[in-house]
Amino acid sequence: MDAAWGAFGSDSDDSDDDSTADKNEQAQQPNVLFESTSAAVTVAITQYFASLTKTTGVGLGERVLAVTSVVYGDECGEEAGELKTMMTEWVIRRGMKVVAGDDGSSACDAAVLIVGDTKDLQSDSSLNIRRRLVPGGTVWLIIKRQENESDNNNSFDCFPGSIWEEISCVSTSSSYSVHKIQKRACLVNAMSCPWMDKKSIIGKEVALAAEKKCGNFKVAKNESYLQFELRAASRVTIVPSVAERMREKISSTDEGYATILTDTNIKHAIEKLRDHGLVIIKGLLPPEQTIPWGNVVLEDFTTAVEALKNHQSRPVDLLNPDKGQFEPLSYKEMAMREDLRVDLRSGPSMEKLRSQENNLASEAMAGNNVIDVGSQPTIITADTMGTAGSSWRYHPSILAILKGLFNPRDDSLYKGNFGRWNFGGNGPDGSPQPFRLGQIGSVVSCPGSGDQAIHADTPHLFEHTDCHPCHYCNVFTPGYKVANDQTDNPSVQNEFVDGLWTGSSTMGGTALVYDSHRLSVSAMLLAESDDGNDNDNASLRRQLLELLTLRPALDAGDILIFDNRTLHYGIANTSKGDTTGKDSNAGRRPMLYLNVTQSWFHDPKVSNLFVGY
Repeated sequence: MDAAWGAFGSDSDDSDDDSTADKNEQAQQPNVLFESTSAAVTVAITQYFASLTKTTGVGLGERVLAVTSVVYGDECGEEAGELKTMMTEWVIRRGMKVVAGDDGSSACDAAVLIVGDTKDLQSDSSLNIRRRLVPGGTVWLIIKRQENESDNNNSFDCFPGSIWEEISCVSTSSSYSVHKIQKRACLVNAMSCPWMDKKSIIGKEVALAAEKKCGNFKVAKNESYLQFELRAASRVTIVPSVAERMREKISSTDEGYATILTDTNIKHAIEKLRDHGLVIIKGLLPPEQTIPWGNVVLEDFTTAVEALKNHQSRPVDLLNPDKGQFEPLSYKEMAMREDLRVDLRSGPSMEKLRSQENNLASEAMAGNNVIDVGSQPTIITADTMGTAGSSWRYHPSILAILKGLFNPRDDSLYKGNFGRWNFGGNGPDGSPQPFRLGQIGSVVSCPGSGDQAIHADTPHLFEHTDCHPCHYCNVFTPGYKVANDQTDNPSVQNEFVDGLWTGSSTMGGTALVYDSHRLSVSAMLLAESDDGNDNDNASLRRQLLELLTLRPALDAGDILIFDNRTLHYGIANTSKGDTTGKDSNAGRRPMLYLNVTQSWFHDPKVSNLFVGY
């Protein structure tokens, strides 16, 4: 047996004294080895989290680790258990929090997993750890080394590249090897847009053109389009720590917590929006606030479908657009996007829930000068701090990000803005100026809806500089949860590996083009040459567009905020619909949204009212 896990020294000796000495040495050396191993791994974890403190604002004492061992065999398992105990002690000494590895519910920022062989990674305990790890979290894997074993013999098939970043070996010895594996901060829907060739290696010409426009984000050597997309998606993602996820208790359920971002993470979210045109925040919202909205949206959509189909003078069949006698119009409650894709703004069930939540939010924010009037946008001022417990629409971290996005400030200049004394203002105090927060609506994509044409939702206000501050953005969040067990809903295919979603789903999503809120990037990707002779550049532009297109996978509680100048499009919903006759809403995707604008901006698409259905 290897010295790291078994007894040191000879099993037999002619001298009783020597035998006693050997036994003492055998008792001590494993402890020495376990001590040094625990110390080395703990130091590596400490350095890793310390490096994140400046970029996240989360201190070492707030980090949560799970420590567990999975080794089969009595003697090996016993000694692995000793290493687990020592590892736990070292982590606690460093000030971090430890949760039991066999605790099936507690989330963790990182995990230490001790295994005798990579085959042990298929155990229930190992799978449980990987599922509990937050996006962007890290597994520190301690593997027993067999005699004459090479690290190349280790199989890490249970860490697929769709979910996990590349595995790195931290250290090796004759007794053990330590590996670091990081869960991806953001997944992508690789099942979507099959017309894009994402598996090909990025060519030199494409890489150079992308690097020229996208600053310091370089294409890696021999990197495929998909690998670049995964890295870019993680680059625009904020991953709240366990401590942030547990900041505020809002209900009595086990999941009844609201995530409140640190000031540092809010700052970085604003920077990502300004630099790249979008930001993704994982697990910001409690699903108990978003799923009910998805449910009432689908209720009202069903009502609208029936009302239009049975209309006496102008019947419209929304679900069979090729068979209807009349084309659908845009209505007060609902605007058509394309066939089988609608923007649902209002309905009886939505209005009821909207009224309830807005009333609760107003009570919770008494003194914030918040006034909700029906389905009209709400003016958010510098005094509006938000509330986490009443409605996700007023989430404090979302409001803080929007204030910063709409109000960029240079500390050396803002005191010169004397026009802020007008209209009862407080003068040049540098406080955020008001913006309009729209009511919750939803884009419903039905099975059979296709990929949208690429577009931007609003124009640049000026064309003499690459990118002025944002004047209009959207906040998206799913009104549904991605299901693993689909026995009751076979119309939808969601790809899971060992209980972890890979990001792929037939329900689609939203594709966005990285950095395309800038005029220069959009021109590079879509503008034709002035002389009309564009054949030479068409192929390069197509490849650049595919390279910079991100298909982020969102689950319940995740949010996407994007500048409406960013190029984007809805992804096709290739689900089959209701194949059982039990659920007419099967495969329908309600993506909830908020339209948010500067207080002075008028959007005709949102403000104009059309005929009622």
